Amino acid sequence: MSSTNGERDRLRKGERGSIIIMTAIFALLLLLMVGMAIDLSRIYMVRAELQNAADAAALTAARELNGGTTGIDDAVTQATNVIRNTQGLRAKAGVVIATVEFAVNLNDNPYLNATDAKLNAANIRFVKVTTQSTSTNILFASSALGAAHAESRQAVAGMSVELGGICDFYPMAVSLNNPTPAIGTLFTLTFTTGTGAKCPPTVGGSDAKLCDQEYIILEVPNIVGNGSVETALLTAGLPNYCKKLGENINMTPSSNQNNGPKDSGEGANTRMNGNNGDGNYPNGYGNLLVPGTFPPDTNIQQNITYDQYKNGTAVTAPNPNGPGKAERRLLISPILTPGIYPNYTTNINHWGVFFMKNRANVPQGTCDAAAGCGALEVEYIGKANVAANGDPSCGSGLTTPVLYK
Repeated sequence: MSSTNGERDRLRKGERGSIIIMTAIFALLLLLMVGMAIDLSRIYMVRAELQNAADAAALTAARELNGGTTGIDDAVTQATNVIRNTQGLRAKAGVVIATVEFAVNLNDNPYLNATDAKLNAANIRFVKVTTQSTSTNILFASSALGAAHAESRQAVAGMSVELGGICDFYPMAVSLNNPTPAIGTLFTLTFTTGTGAKCPPTVGGSDAKLCDQEYIILEVPNIVGNGSVETALLTAGLPNYCKKLGENINMTPSSNQNNGPKDSGEGANTRMNGNNGDGNYPNGYGNLLVPGTFPPDTNIQQNITYDQYKNGTAVTAPNPNGPGKAERRLLISPILTPGIYPNYTTNINHWGVFFMKNRANVPQGTCDAAAGCGALEVEYIGKANVAANGDPSCGSGLTTPVLYK
């Protein structure tokens, strides 16, 4: 009997030992699984951060493509400075963009570096961004995953299929040394007829010369002549017409006839309820400048920033012709670089949006552009890839950046 009891005791002790061993093994396996889960989650988190950075950089770069070599350079600059860009996209600090490459077609192989892309800049439509390889240390599951895991991510963005053209833009071409200024930059744009008087030597005949921070009125086919009445109607907002990127547009010297800067300024001031903001529009244009046709903005307060206007944090000036029409103070216009333009003609390669900060300067009596008559105080608020009314009847040309891969 005693031998039987001893055998049972030995069996029980053996079972207890086996359970302890099995429990230890399962605990180790569980710890390994938990550790692997932690390591994998860290890998996926880093992967997501890299992908977000690549996506943001590619979208930002694609937005700069304009059919010219400057667009290639700007795309590289914006992509490699993706931490902060014009669209507010942000990537995790420390993420580095390794390469920015370009292609005409989405599935081209290989993509081109910036130098080669400039040779065919007019046809470049896609940007591929690759992040620098980032290593993640493996803390718990190095036996299964290795001591470290390194990877980089890619994204391809490009311009969308062509959308409707841009319509009812403000009929002026703005001349700036930097066609893509920093957002928030303030300008005082002076009226010009294209003689280059502000930056001698002047030109004459059939060519236009534009200087820095000038604006010139654009010709619109269904407004004949662009004389005094026509110029005021154009800047007030009539008619609805469309243009697209890359398309030719004519500037007009005839708007300097009579009182060009005065006409331009008084038309613009309908957007801010007349020259004095009192709702009394000038009636020297065949009584065509009326609030019913050209309503003021919903906020005509002067000397405010665009952020104040957008967020409604500034006091709204009394508006006798309220409630008005929102965003009348946003002027969407082509941006040109200073220089000589044969036959007063140019291509549209940049669209910009300007916030009309104050009423145009239109003094009583003599109106001299050289003395500031017709000058516009504006704040640059960004590029306009798609703005105003997208009109399919206008044909195509305007696009928006989208991710493809």
